[in-house]
Amino acid sequence: MNKLTALKKGYAKVFFWLLVTLFLIPAITLVFAEYGSNQLNQQYTQIFIDDARGQNQDVGKLTDFLQQNPPSSVCGPVSEDLLDYKNAVCAEKSELWQFYMMDKVAFWTLIASAVVLLMVLLFSALAFRNRQGQLLSLTLARHFLMLASALEVLVQGAMLVWLSFWGTAFFTQTYYPKLVMAVGLLVLAGMFYMIKGIFKKLPREDGIEGEVVTRDAAPALWARIDTLAAKVGTTPPDHIIAGIDTNFYVTEAPLSVNEHPLSGRKLYVSIPLLRQLTTAQADGVMVHELTHLHEGDTASGALLGPKLHRFDMYTHLMGQNVATLIVFYPLCLYRMLFELAWQRNSREREFIADRSAATHTTPAAIIESLIKISAYASYRSEVERTLFDNKTLHENELGISKAIAAGLPQHVSSPDFISLMREQDVPHPFDSHPPLTERMRNVDYHVEELGYAAIAAEPPAESWVDLMPVAEQIEQQLWQKYERDFSSVHEESLAWRYQPEGEEETALVLKHFPPVAFTLKDGSQIEITYQGVVKPKTGELLEWDNVKNINVIRQFGTEVLYLQHVQPNAQGKKRSEIRLPGLKKEIEGFKNTLGYYWHRHQTVRALQQEEEAAAAQS
Repeated sequence: MNKLTALKKGYAKVFFWLLVTLFLIPAITLVFAEYGSNQLNQQYTQIFIDDARGQNQDVGKLTDFLQQNPPSSVCGPVSEDLLDYKNAVCAEKSELWQFYMMDKVAFWTLIASAVVLLMVLLFSALAFRNRQGQLLSLTLARHFLMLASALEVLVQGAMLVWLSFWGTAFFTQTYYPKLVMAVGLLVLAGMFYMIKGIFKKLPREDGIEGEVVTRDAAPALWARIDTLAAKVGTTPPDHIIAGIDTNFYVTEAPLSVNEHPLSGRKLYVSIPLLRQLTTAQADGVMVHELTHLHEGDTASGALLGPKLHRFDMYTHLMGQNVATLIVFYPLCLYRMLFELAWQRNSREREFIADRSAATHTTPAAIIESLIKISAYASYRSEVERTLFDNKTLHENELGISKAIAAGLPQHVSSPDFISLMREQDVPHPFDSHPPLTERMRNVDYHVEELGYAAIAAEPPAESWVDLMPVAEQIEQQLWQKYERDFSSVHEESLAWRYQPEGEEETALVLKHFPPVAFTLKDGSQIEITYQGVVKPKTGELLEWDNVKNINVIRQFGTEVLYLQHVQPNAQGKKRSEIRLPGLKKEIEGFKNTLGYYWHRHQTVRALQQEEEAAAAQS
């Protein structure tokens, strides 16, 4: 229920800001333009009446004419007999003409904004039809939203510039060039970021950890795959990749293995998981995956993947600048709705693949394999989380695979495992794989909760690993690399967690956060350390523990570092001010280093507060 509530709040928040960014500025412009036109109508009317009275003309007749033909009413197309009147009150580029034109622009921008919102909803509805609908939806939505958003930025930017001038000029009889210039630069920045996002290159294809298993290296494995593919009615994959991730999948998206690009249809198999599954259970998993190939799921995914990735990159870039938020929120809402459609369709494809596996093997094979995969994956996560939470370095071999093998039977027999499996039954719109109970119902095979442990703990008499002579060698190499990387990441995490005590902890923090010095114009140095900032000339250490906030501001051509203190510094001041002359080329590096070290200390501080709170509760 909490997840669903948070999800609804997320959608409501995005929809609210979408309405604000699309409609607020045009609405303000429309109201102001209407108000300005009315005020100018009154002013011009009063001027005409006063002038008529001064010349002893018929004021009543003039008043009737002005009531029937207010000055703003002749700003549009008029008959010939009103042309002189129009040229007098609403000549091109005159004040009244500007308010009239901006009124029209604001009105039609509101209409266009409503069209943008409607098209977002229509494109999203198209994505809910099927995978072909998703591909068409994404293609059309991306081009439409990019064009429409660019026009919105341009038009609303023009409105902001106009408002920045007339908003002050109309009420105070003066204007502020700096304000107008600042708004203009903001609009230009928005256009720049949009162009930058459109032409931003996609990163290289994903690489995965594993080894390609050729037909020569494992002929029995390939023969098994060929047989199952024939049952399903699809051609076998072009490549089989063996690894140690807790997953099985097929893909036609480009990827590389050991920096060698692979194309075509690829099947990834997990050696550790295959060791848990009987031959029949593995057959069920493979039929499930081969069905995705047969149904075209991977082909459509390969087409959608790059387009979706490019869309996500563009959306992310638009959300990083205040000038492009008007672009971000329509893209964001569409992306969230598209994700719902994608996951809804993915769940349907999973049901189809499960039914295929149940038909070509047995319902028990696919359901029991799911239980075993869930058991192994959950316990591996627990083992790795325990190792990662360790506050000391792992100097010896981690032995993750051995630890999992030794502790898995006890894990699956614990009440926590049953609770974990039960929690997986909670539906969530962003889960592409349906809950276990729904998958049981889909293939008409049910296992009671009390039976999970026996299934998960049952060792197979024989497995698909026996069909892969190279399995042990591949697994050993991958585990060694994985554990080296794990230890490296764990060591770096300790550098972020330690408030170092003793030489060993201090050395580790200094390894990842060494003192960084920046030379100023007069030759003195300001130094950033894990402990704080060392002031130039005096060498005084301003400790992070006494820093509440930091900011670097450019003043009169020179950057100045301000550090707000929790307690007064040595001079009794609540704020330290350090001028940074001569750091023009290095200022960005200084800011990045300062922010990086300050973030480390905030992380340490937050962890300490969590530990103190936990200790107080216990």
